[in-house]
Amino acid sequence: MTLAEAVTGPPFNNKQLRRSLRVDVLREIIDELVKQGNAVWTGPKNTKDTCLVFWRKPEEWASLVYQWASERGLLNTVLTVFELANGDDTIGQEFHDLDPTTLRRALDILQSQGKAQLFVGTSDEDAGVKFFA
Repeated sequence: MTLAEAVTGPPFNNKQLRRSLRVDVLREIIDELVKQGNAVWTGPKNTKDTCLVFWRKPEEWASLVYQWASERGLLNTVLTVFELANGDDTIGQEFHDLDPTTLRRALDILQSQGKAQLFVGTSDEDAGVKFFA
């Protein structure tokens, strides 16, 4: 959804009060979230029309995923990204059904920390990840 579309409905537009947030103000809010690491701009380069707002920062998701893998004895085991996000073993975990973009960012962080290796698949769902001790 673009920022222009977002300001036409709740929570940025209150029809009963006949008040709405302007796109430029929403853009400033998102800019601040980006500075804090709670959002990223996702649109074409140098445009600020679409964004992804994080409920938790990708670093926090990375920590939760790694802790889960470690506690389950899954270090040095290869899992598909689909299993990690949607598998029966992750039901009840906060990252179960996490959107693929956020999960990928978390896994990229783990890879940069040397705690995981990502394996390319034919799609995002069959990509693999191996966690290291």
